[in-house]
Amino acid sequence: MKNISLFLLLFVLSPAFAQKKKAKAPVAPDTLQQLDVFVNKMLTEWSVPGAALCIVKDGKLLYAKGYGVKDVKTKAPVTAHTLFGIASCSKSFTAACLAILADEGKLDWNKPVKEYMPDFQLNDEYATRTITARDLVSHRSGLPRHDYVWVSAPLNRKEMFDRLKYLSLNKPIYAQYQYNNLMYMAAGVLIERLSGKTWEAYMQEKILDPLGMKTTVLTYPEMLKSSDYSLSYDDEKNPTKEAGFDSNVDGIGPAGAVKANVTEMSNWLMLQLNKGKADGKVIVSEKNLNENHTPWAVVQPAEAKYPEVGFGTYGMGWNINTYRGHLRRQHGGSIEGYRSLMTVLPNDNMAVFITTNTGAVGYNLVNTVTNYIVDTYLEKNVIDWNSRLRKDFTDAKEKSAKAKLDNETQRRKDTKPTHTLGSYAGIYEHPAYGTLTLTMDGDALKADYHTEKIALRHYHYDIFEGQGDWEGIKFKFLMNAKGDFDRVSVEMPAATMDIEFKKK
Repeated sequence: MKNISLFLLLFVLSPAFAQKKKAKAPVAPDTLQQLDVFVNKMLTEWSVPGAALCIVKDGKLLYAKGYGVKDVKTKAPVTAHTLFGIASCSKSFTAACLAILADEGKLDWNKPVKEYMPDFQLNDEYATRTITARDLVSHRSGLPRHDYVWVSAPLNRKEMFDRLKYLSLNKPIYAQYQYNNLMYMAAGVLIERLSGKTWEAYMQEKILDPLGMKTTVLTYPEMLKSSDYSLSYDDEKNPTKEAGFDSNVDGIGPAGAVKANVTEMSNWLMLQLNKGKADGKVIVSEKNLNENHTPWAVVQPAEAKYPEVGFGTYGMGWNINTYRGHLRRQHGGSIEGYRSLMTVLPNDNMAVFITTNTGAVGYNLVNTVTNYIVDTYLEKNVIDWNSRLRKDFTDAKEKSAKAKLDNETQRRKDTKPTHTLGSYAGIYEHPAYGTLTLTMDGDALKADYHTEKIALRHYHYDIFEGQGDWEGIKFKFLMNAKGDFDRVSVEMPAATMDIEFKKK
């Protein structure tokens, strides 16, 4: 992936969000030129095709720009108005919707959601009757991610909601921070029940319209109608291969469905800095926005690797810690091949949002650029985060390669399946995860799961192993007393536990 810088600096000042107080002196032009040089260099070094960023400082949208291309084949440029999927950065919007409902007197943060939604049911009765709206959006429900309930699944929000009761918790409620998209989905259902409107309609009315986020959309069909959106890429070996849009993120919408550009995201950042106000009008009260900004869970491990970063905590839709002694609220976003990062430094009246169109390098580029900007504008010496994160990236690859070698070493290569391959074939089901179909593919097995096509190889005994994107995932076939395979236990990604599918 090659970076091609095609756009000049765009200075954009939104009158609707300008603060009344006297603005500070503008940043020297050479600082912005240096930023341009740095971003272009990073896109080239990390092989990122396109990106966009904005900087908000002292009540102004100081800087908004697109870099590189939104389509590697046509070379169409990214602009400051190009839509990207911002993924889990959307969580802060959903948390703010809950805060607005609290302002309206429709939500009590401390009231169990079961009292608002009698049909809310988890696999643990105490958690079911205890969880509040605050708990849904602070990742302390006791439920692990279970992301493959929704990823690429043919389910709508109500169907996901109804399946929560079939998902095992692996921790008691409040015991530990565990990131969870499904609980944000449930928060979206709560918003619907309390407001009488869908999450999408409530978002539009209470946040997007008042903030002038006119081109921001909440579904892929809406985005695809736009004349300016970025494709996404996620394959390091094949950088021109599109990631596509089949994740079903629109179904899990409140957890990650916002598609926005950097110009309009600046309005969202200014709302955060201006304590819930826009153009002097209260969109969400300072009191309830502070609920979003209050740490409710400790992120494990609490100690960061680098000394400049403080202990990690989570509020509602925001990671909260310190950076070089400065209070920092952040959230990343990852869906398809998009990677985004929003950063707010409330005591410095500054915020940054950056988004990219490849997932092949994870969050390394967005973190590197964000930290460079913060270092520069806070007049600190600039830390060489690029070298640090480049080493981390290389180390992670080496660790992954070692894990593959260890996996191969642990394999009993002299074993054979106990049954003929056709005996493993069949349709297996889980009440939440859905249908897993095993069929013969020549002299091998393959699995079909949602839109995933998974090649399997025999690992040892009655255990098979996924290939490709599912490399290393074990499929463990289990027999009944008659000696027939009636279950398959899968090390499902992001579940932290095996998921057992029963044969029909």
